[in-house]
Amino acid sequence: MSEGAKKRGSLKTVLVAVILAAVIVTAVIISIFTIINTVSTNEAQTAAYKERLLDDVKAQLRFETEEAMSICEFMYARYQAGEMTLDQAEKESADIIRDLKYNDGNGYFWVDTSKGINVVLLGRDTEGQSRWDATDSQGNKYIQMMIENGLQEGGGYTQLLFAKPNETEELPKLNYTAYYEPFDWVMGTGVWIDDLDAMEAEYSAHAHQALVTSIIQTVIILVVLIIIGFIIAFYFGNKITKPIIMTTHEMVRMSNRDFTENDEIAKVRALKNQNNEIGAISEALDLMHSNIRNLMLQISDTTSSVASASEELSASASQSAEASEMVATSCTNVAQSSSGQINAVTEATNETDSFVSNMQEFKEAINRSSDMIKATNEAAINGAADMTNATEMMNTIRDSVENTANVVEDLGESLKSIDEFVVTVAEIASQTNLLSLNASIEAARAGEMGKGFAVVASEISKLADQSNQAAQKINELIAGIMKNSQEAVTAMRHGAEEVVNGSELVNEAGGTFNNIVNMVNSISEESSTMSSIVEQLSGGTETIARNIHDIEQMSISVADETSNVSAASQEQTASSYEVAQASDRLAGNAQELQDFVAQFSL
Repeated sequence: MSEGAKKRGSLKTVLVAVILAAVIVTAVIISIFTIINTVSTNEAQTAAYKERLLDDVKAQLRFETEEAMSICEFMYARYQAGEMTLDQAEKESADIIRDLKYNDGNGYFWVDTSKGINVVLLGRDTEGQSRWDATDSQGNKYIQMMIENGLQEGGGYTQLLFAKPNETEELPKLNYTAYYEPFDWVMGTGVWIDDLDAMEAEYSAHAHQALVTSIIQTVIILVVLIIIGFIIAFYFGNKITKPIIMTTHEMVRMSNRDFTENDEIAKVRALKNQNNEIGAISEALDLMHSNIRNLMLQISDTTSSVASASEELSASASQSAEASEMVATSCTNVAQSSSGQINAVTEATNETDSFVSNMQEFKEAINRSSDMIKATNEAAINGAADMTNATEMMNTIRDSVENTANVVEDLGESLKSIDEFVVTVAEIASQTNLLSLNASIEAARAGEMGKGFAVVASEISKLADQSNQAAQKINELIAGIMKNSQEAVTAMRHGAEEVVNGSELVNEAGGTFNNIVNMVNSISEESSTMSSIVEQLSGGTETIARNIHDIEQMSISVADETSNVSAASQEQTASSYEVAQASDRLAGNAQELQDFVAQFSL
């Protein structure tokens, strides 16, 4: 057994502890529950005993009172039969009740009316007097309480403190009172219940003694159960752990490489007959022991043949690796030659591709030049047409400007005539103003008769002033218009001269555009000829480029195939070396395996 195994705890101790703990916990819980239940039952029985005693006293009091009340009923029946008067019936009843005793002469009866007047009380002086306000030491008006309880249906009970006959100490007393309506009597009797506490104490003492005895018995049973539980736990713990310990020892032996047949393994095999988990573990352990032992024997037999076979394989792999290496060297030389050929063809291909590309670009440039020449030719033709139209429009503008200048000159002459008329109007306004002044003077001389004429003269004078002012403004406007007209005429004359000059320049530009059209047509014809030549050259270079590309692809294919063969040869060589190395390792592993198997005891 290893040092680590010695430090582990004992399964037997754990099982015994668990079983014993379960027994102790169960026994303690049952004992505690039993004790608590016994104490509770004892307390309940004590309370029930006192209640039962009190119920017996109440039953006796009610019975005795009903017996006494039967006397009243008998006398009242005689009264109803006409044998006596009501007072005689009440007196006969009172005399009989007064002398009634029970409970060895300690029990007696009393009678009060519903108003508290005492009728019967052992022949004492209180008979015939009111006891309505009688009070005990605690301040309770007990007569009123007993009358109130007696007037209830079926009567009632009253607890109070009252001294026994010929004694002064008040003791607890229980009274029962009932109402007899024909006589208006509240009849009652009572007993002192101080002896009930003594009886309850005596019963409680006996119950306590029985409780202590029961607890002692319970504790004894608990100790006996714990001892029995310990014995059972030790027995079953030993029975359960013994096969496990045997199995553990066998597994430790196998972990130490000992697979020999001995008595221990025979004992473990015997455990297979148990129809439980121990039997299953024993069967599995026996099967594992047999399988591992057979495996080790088989490995020991096989390693020798593996070692010899690996040596032969290593020698064959070495020879194959040398042959593959020679083939790989030859293929590498061929691949290098093919690689040089590919480089040369590739350079030629690149140059051809560049030439083809340049020819293509030159062809595209010629085509673009042809398109531009055509566009220029069309633009030149359109420009020549536009210049012709511009020349005609300039001539038309020149004629329009000259006509406008003539019209403006005629307008200036007309304005001069209007100026003369305006001067005439101004002179007329001046004359009118003088006449208005003379008319005003003559109106002043005429006195009252000339006042109306003076007003007219004044208005004429104002009108003449306004006409004179308007004539001056018109004259100023005409002067400005004439000045602007002269400037416009001068500008139009100058514009007409410029239009003439522009028309001449446009005619010259039209001639230039015609020359450009002729030159562009010549360039377009030359460009078409060049484009056809370039197309022929482009077709030839493309054919050359395709042939060179085909040569390059064939060279690459040859080089790839040679490289593949070379790579395959190298891989085969590497594989052969790896096989040889693996064979060497296999031989070493076989030897190590033989050494390892030799460590097992079979």
